[in-house]
Amino acid sequence: MPPTDPRVETIRLLASIDATLKAILLVLSGKRNEAPATSDSDVADDAELDSQYGDEVVKFNPRDWTGQSFKGAKMSSCPAEFLEQLANAFDYFAKKNDADKAMTDSGKPKSMYDKRSARRARGWAQRAREGGATPQAPAEDWSAQRPPDW
Repeated sequence: MPPTDPRVETIRLLASIDATLKAILLVLSGKRNEAPATSDSDVADDAELDSQYGDEVVKFNPRDWTGQSFKGAKMSSCPAEFLEQLANAFDYFAKKNDADKAMTDSGKPKSMYDKRSARRARGWAQRAREGGATPQAPAEDWSAQRPPDW
């Protein structure tokens, strides 16, 4: 087993502590996580994750995420706690797009893409928890690796 980078382990531990404290705060404040329980169909399988487009680039940080920014990173490079919050954000977008009956220019429901991204985020989170994907240490802002928008 290759040695693990202590920075990666530190980030993973801090993200886990952060998620735990937020869960405790929700319980103590009387609020509950309103996200529905996920079924197996809500998690991407290995074939989907390993497909050409299965490792999506993260385009935004979830609103409640207080850790390091992963904007611009691949999902496989993100910790499980981040990916779960990202999946919940995509679930929210899908629900809103379904309610608004929002369609793409080609006539497909926009929620279809949100649900797919949520499924992939959960799949990568599951892999990260099982040790199949190792989050990279966020040494710098991922968005700095992209060329500036003109």
